[in-house]
Parts: sequence; C-alpha cells; structure tokens
Amino acid sequence: MKNQSAGMSIFAGLICLSANQLSAAEVTIDGYRSAEIELELKAMTVLSDNNNNFGPSNGSGFLVKLKYESPELYDNFKVGVTSYTNGDAGLTTWDERSAPDYNKGAYGMVVSPDGKEKTLLGEAYLEYKNEYINMKLGRQLLQTPLTVIKTSLMPNTYEAYMLNSQAVDGFKFTIGHINKIAFGSRAMADWGVIGEKTGTAGVGLGGSGVLFEQAGGDLEQARFYNMGIAAGKKTTDGRSIAAVTYTGLQNFQADLWVYQSWDIATDYYAEFKYKFDISKAIKLKFSAQYLAQKGSGEELAGARDFNLYGLKILAGNKKMGLSVALNQSGKKDEDPTNQEGQYFNAWGADPAYTSSIFSRNEYREDVTAYKIRAYYTILKGLKLIVSYANYGQSLTSAANSSNPSFASQNDAYEFDTVVVYKPTKEWMFKIFNAKRLSEYDGVAYPTVLNRKMDHYRLIASYTF
Repeated sequence: MKNQSAGMSIFAGLICLSANQLSAAEVTIDGYRSAEIELELKAMTVLSDNNNNFGPSNGSGFLVKLKYESPELYDNFKVGVTSYTNGDAGLTTWDERSAPDYNKGAYGMVVSPDGKEKTLLGEAYLEYKNEYINMKLGRQLLQTPLTVIKTSLMPNTYEAYMLNSQAVDGFKFTIGHINKIAFGSRAMADWGVIGEKTGTAGVGLGGSGVLFEQAGGDLEQARFYNMGIAAGKKTTDGRSIAAVTYTGLQNFQADLWVYQSWDIATDYYAEFKYKFDISKAIKLKFSAQYLAQKGSGEELAGARDFNLYGLKILAGNKKMGLSVALNQSGKKDEDPTNQEGQYFNAWGADPAYTSSIFSRNEYREDVTAYKIRAYYTILKGLKLIVSYANYGQSLTSAANSSNPSFASQNDAYEFDTVVVYKPTKEWMFKIFNAKRLSEYDGVAYPTVLNRKMDHYRLIASYTF
C-alpha cells in the first residue's frame, strides 16, 4: 500500500521548482538586518536494490526545513528556531516486505511508521556572541566530533548548553552539557541496515529490548528523550563535554575532546591535522585520530574498553583528488558475544575515516578497515566521487547475539559511486550507487540470509 499523502505533491513540486526563484535569505528593513530566514526543500527516492529484505528496495521521503534567526536583540543576544517536517513522499510500498516479494521500504527516510508526516521544532535556542565567547542554549544542531553523522532527511538534534571561548590566541575552549536527543530520519538505518543491530553505528539499542516505533517498539523518532532513555537505558544525568582546539601553528590543528555520558561511559577523542602545498596545484593533507571509550558509573551499557586508531592522507585540489584512510579497532578477547571491546555508539557519532554510505564496521571489535576515495570535477558544478572500503571481519556478533552462528562469516566491503550536480547555489541533485556485502551474509536473523546491497538512489534539494 502506498502512502498518497501531501508528501507526494511536495516531492513533485520540488523537482519542478524554477531555479530562478528568490534566493535571498536575509531580510532587511530600512537598511538594517531584521532577520535571517532559510527554507530548504529536499526529497529522495530509492531507484532500486536487491529484493532480499536487507537494504531498502523501494521508498521515498521529503523534508521541509524552515529556519528563522533574529537579528541582535540586545547586547549580542539573538534567538533562532527551526522546524523540520518529514514524511513519505508518496512513492513507498510498505506492505511487501515479507515473502515472496521481499520489497523492503526505506525506513531510514522517515521518522514515523508508514511514513506519516511529522513536524519537530528541532532548534529553539538563545545565542550570545562577542569577540571572545559564543554561548548557545537550547535545542540545536551540534557540530562536534561525536555528534555529527550522515543524515538522509531530518537530522538528529540535541537539547544542549554550549560555551566556546577563543580568548587565548591559538586556542579554542569548549564546554557543554547535553540533556536530550531527538533522533532524525536515518536513525532506523543506523540501528538496522547499517549497524545491523549491534549498537555501534549511531543508535545504541542493540540487545536492549527497546525498539523504535517503526520496528514495533515505543521509542519515537523526532521526539526529545533523555540521553539514557535514548540509549535504551534508564534516565541519566546526560552527557557533559569538554574540549580544547589548538591552531597556533600554521596549517596545523590539534583537537582533544572528552565526553562524559553519566553512568554509561566516558569517550576520549583526539585528532591532528596538517596540510601543506607540494606544488602550486596540489595540496597534501595528513590526519590522525584516536577514539577511546571506557565504562563509567553504573555502566548501564555494560563494561566498555574500546580503542580506535586512524590515519588519512589526501592529495588534491578543487579539480581532483585521491585519499587513502585506515582504521584499526582494538581487540578485547576472542568471544564475539562479548560487547566490551566494541563502541557503544548511542547518540549519533561517526568521526572515523573509513565510514561509507551504508557501512560503519570500524566501530565493531577487532576491525582492520581501509578506504580509498577519489573525486573528479567533470565540469563546473558536476562532480564524480568513487570510493572503496574494506572492513574484513570483526569480533562482534550480529545483533549482539549470544548464538555462535551469528558471528562474522566473511569480509565486508562497500563500493560507492556518487554523481553530484549543483547547477546553482540553491539547487543540488545527487545520484548514487552503493554495492555492499555484509560480514553477516548467510546469518539468519531474523530470517534474512542474503545480505548484499546494490542500491541506487536519487536526491534533490533546493535551499533559499
């Protein structure tokens, strides 16, 4: 059965919008800035995939984002609000997932069962900014290493209190606290097809017994929850953040972040970046990263002792480039049913260098991953991106099962081809193909045996 909601007209309307529409986002009155308004319309649809009930083989979704940010109201203070409306764009078949069709709908494009439209006031904040500090309080997007993840349509948003200071030359200091998270549209995919119910890919529900509404549970997407509840545990005191960034040397940056998820775990993230010109036309960039997680307090997610190392080298320019990345996660023991050595990734983190569109295996235990990525600008506004990532086999079992037959069966890989076309600043079109083999190919949980993807998708967006 297809959802023929108003979303269908939004999908069609987006594709047919005229590219010469109004593109100004700033409103002025008598020469003074009175507000900044942003409207984004975005839609995507699955073109095809293997009909095996693993990756989505049909589906569509839309997003309408409306943002208002005031001018300075008083003494460097301003306010902002953003609403996000997401739903099925009218092209999804929801009732053909079982045999013999195995035509799975794209749950990762919507936030409600059967793609029903839902609106969230995802951002509502008070901001203060001067020459030395920037303070933001309330619902917001968080641009930190462990709160940024690939999204499909509606993003994850957070209720948080953040303070940045650049009062010391060459240094930026950050402190903050997160009370709540609202999961966006891709959270179902982070839990299911990407994370394969291990709790390592951005949603930490693996093995907890707590499920999203779309999977038959009670946890809603596009609704704010305490950080502990969102992780499938009990209410906690949230997540505190402290960080320092150093940029005192030319072309060099060092970051150190600490995230204290009370009564669950403490995360440590460090990253170093250095870039220089090897010729007038080519830049070389080196990056190194380290991520660690240790259980803390009551250890509601169990004991944790995770480590991840990463290296990346990029050579290129605006026209073309090539990068090679490596990640290595630690090994706790030989038992694939022991979760201590894997990353409890419950609140939308993905800093690792080797992640792909549908793969984040490097957060599992004992993974050696590498990724090769190349891009080429064919002509102005048209870019081709190709990448291959190999993840080998992990010591994490599918769905965190204690069943020995749910252990890794084969080397996992993903080969992605992406074409992006931006004819104007406002318009963006993207088509991609992802060929993927899961390391659990052949494992029957709950009934899926064939875990291969050959996924084609089309995306269009217009922002003004």
